[in-house]
Amino acid sequence: MKVFHSTVWKVDLGRMGEFVKYCAKAGELHKSLGAEEARLMSTVAGGNQTEFVYVMACESEEAFGSLMKALNTSKEWGALNKEFFADPAGEVIQASLRTDILS
Repeated sequence: MKVFHSTVWKVDLGRMGEFVKYCAKAGELHKSLGAEEARLMSTVAGGNQTEFVYVMACESEEAFGSLMKALNTSKEWGALNKEFFADPAGEVIQASLRTDILS
């Protein structure tokens, strides 16, 4: 059963480009460490335009666990987060782990 980890971010106005670049780097790293895909979604209608949703997909709970273990030991992930969180372009307002019951 596929697993999706999503993080909803409220991004500071004027720093959206910086945030998108961070997510692009994070997505490439997540995929290199085992995520099937990584997506960044912006609000087009029906919500706050400064909210973005970053989603990682894994083929199973086991694959997600392996990805989390790999992230915990990744020097590249640690450096990327240190750089981002020194002066974050936004804040996490929600995070969740979900399964795709139709897969």
